Amino acid sequence: MPDIDFTIDTSTGQLQMHVRGIAGPACDDIARLVKQLAGEPSREEATAEYRLRPRVHPRTEAQVQLKRN
Repeated sequence: MPDIDFTIDTSTGQLQMHVRGIAGPACDDIARLVKQLAGEPSREEATAEYRLRPRVHPRTEAQVQLKRN
C-alpha cells in the first residue's frame, strides 16, 4: 500500500517528503502534486524503489477459425 511521509523541521521550516510503495512514473505524479502545493524542492532524490518498474506480462490472444470441408 502506498505511503507518503511528511516531516517538517520546526527550526528551519524545511519540509521533507518520502514516498513508499509507488514506483517510477506514478511517483512523479505524486511529486508534481506536492510541488504545486508546497513549492519547488531544494533537492530531489530518486530511491531504488523509484527505479523499479512494474512487471508486465504480455498477454496474447489468438482466434482460430477451423474450416470444415
